Amino acid sequence: MLEATGALRINYALFGNLEPALHAHVVPRYVDEPEALRTAHPWAYDWAAAPRFDATAHGVLAEAIRSRVTPARP
Repeated sequence: MLEATGALRINYALFGNLEPALHAHVVPRYVDEPEALRTAHPWAYDWAAAPRFDATAHGVLAEAIRSRVTPARP
């Protein structure tokens, strides 16, 4: 994940308390994050202001991540 995103570190959280399925949040953290947010948990960001996923703008990153987390088929 670090290689695909170029992040400094990765935060992750796994939950399974409300639904019967486990789900995960994987959040790359970058060196150029604002000082006030650099060591805060990822939910401290204003997620309503975040850009929505756009396949044209973010497709290369999505494929880089997908290729690293998808097991190879025999």
